[in-house]
Amino acid sequence: MFQRILSSRPVTGLGMFLARHVPPFVGHAIAYTISGLINWLKPSVYWIAYANLRQVVGAAADERTVHRMARQVFRNTARNNYHLWHLVGQEPEALDAAVHIPSEVWDRIDQARRRGKGVIIVGVHTGNFDVALLALATRRQDTQVLGIATPPGGGFDLMDHMRTRKGVHLTSIGVPALREAIERLRAGGIILTGVDRPVNDEEYWGEFFDRAAPLPTGHVRLALKTDAVILVASAHRDMRDVNVIRTSPPLEMVCTGDPDEDLRVNMRRVTAWLEKFIRVRPEQWGMFVPVWPERRGQGVDYGATIRV
Repeated sequence: MFQRILSSRPVTGLGMFLARHVPPFVGHAIAYTISGLINWLKPSVYWIAYANLRQVVGAAADERTVHRMARQVFRNTARNNYHLWHLVGQEPEALDAAVHIPSEVWDRIDQARRRGKGVIIVGVHTGNFDVALLALATRRQDTQVLGIATPPGGGFDLMDHMRTRKGVHLTSIGVPALREAIERLRAGGIILTGVDRPVNDEEYWGEFFDRAAPLPTGHVRLALKTDAVILVASAHRDMRDVNVIRTSPPLEMVCTGDPDEDLRVNMRRVTAWLEKFIRVRPEQWGMFVPVWPERRGQGVDYGATIRV
């Protein structure tokens, strides 16, 4: 996959080295060249990104527009990786300048915590997702980031090391991490995780852009189990290369007395906000796995879901 290629150890290591030593206009040019090469060498990945965008924008969008958006997705992702790598060796002020978190975001978090509730911030892969995640996680020290269950190694190891150096408490999804998350939420802490990446989960397919998709459900299960609230968050890069974070209002879980209905209702409330944020700038949605596979069990490696 495109993101996995960009996150391979050779590409990540080279990217981190170059990003520390070349100015932005050179870094952007290199990033665009790499994205074009991958686009050419891996056309199957291009068509995955195209199919995802087509579902988002609908049948009314013309072919030229969707293809233009797909090319922009590749360019934006490569550019985002350069900026992420460029920030590795910078002072904390550089990260602050790269991400704008409006005061209402902190107000919403504090509002929930004053009521003794934990907060689960669930993100969509828009804008520079990793930079936004770093900014949120490093500004609140009681934050736990839930990452994918089985990181593929290589460049992901370098990226995780970088996140740890920045003070991020990153845990791979598994029994110990979930126990820690439950304890943290019951104590009024914060959990961060991405929720728009599909999973190998045959048990639940929910509505997403008017079509069934195997999205993770663990954030809703955690919220129901711990009486936490969910904030749906996104970042969109503006003309100044600043990632502006927006969130939904705190979503209190609806409890009907029927566990299956609780899951369905609350998942749909979350995905409605995901859809809203993705539609703002679909060309900034960096998703390179099929979100709407044609059939279940087609063998795509989605990663693991959260089970509580």
